[in-house]
Amino acid sequence: MKLAVCEAPAAMFVDDDGWHGLVAQCESIAPDLFLLNEMPFGTWISVGEERDSEILRTSQEQHLEGMERFNALGTFAVLGTYPRSEGARSVNQAFVWTPLGGLVTVHTKQFFPNEGGFYEARWFDRGKQRFELANALGLKIGFLICTDVMFNEWARYYRHKGAHVIAVPRATPIGSEDRWRTMCSAAAIVSGCYVASSNRSGIDESGMEFAGKGWILDPTGEMIAETSPEKPVAFAELDLSAVQGAQSKYPCYVEELP
Repeated sequence: MKLAVCEAPAAMFVDDDGWHGLVAQCESIAPDLFLLNEMPFGTWISVGEERDSEILRTSQEQHLEGMERFNALGTFAVLGTYPRSEGARSVNQAFVWTPLGGLVTVHTKQFFPNEGGFYEARWFDRGKQRFELANALGLKIGFLICTDVMFNEWARYYRHKGAHVIAVPRATPIGSEDRWRTMCSAAAIVSGCYVASSNRSGIDESGMEFAGKGWILDPTGEMIAETSPEKPVAFAELDLSAVQGAQSKYPCYVEELP
């Protein structure tokens, strides 16, 4: 089974060159599953120091419009996140989309930074805690949205739930690549899962500069695929026997505290 990750433009809109570039890459690679970056459509709204209801509503609309075009990617499943309202709360929602099943929501982001360029704690609420697994093509997939991956107890939690893949859609700045790669590798090691991560890339209109670098790590934490500006979509073939093997070995078999 072929899983692909990407580094998408810092501000991607439906029908712009960035979107058409991803579509062309998917047509060439023909992945079974494709992971988009965190909230892939439009500019990065959390650069604002205070929540703006109009900006938030526009971002929600841009994502709904973008998700209506997922058929163009030609994949069996698309993974990602989008901003939505959950009652009175604003949440960053993970989803799995398939042509037949449509959009299935899974997990809401639980951990938010609150600093220059990333005032997410002011824009989003935790919403319902849903560290649930999605099912796609026989794969069990858990989500750790960006900062969520810093809390690796949840990677281990997904391992105990029977996950095969942990998806880590990101929006992370230039200069932080090593930190995020380390945490994704750690998530793979403690869970025995494949870990896939996609990111924004480049500078958006607010001046925010994102690092790019999507990657896939095997269940031992080793890098097996990585994007670049020249290759914005990268893929790997998944071997579920590797997950089974890793989850039977150290440190995955170590018992939890009572």
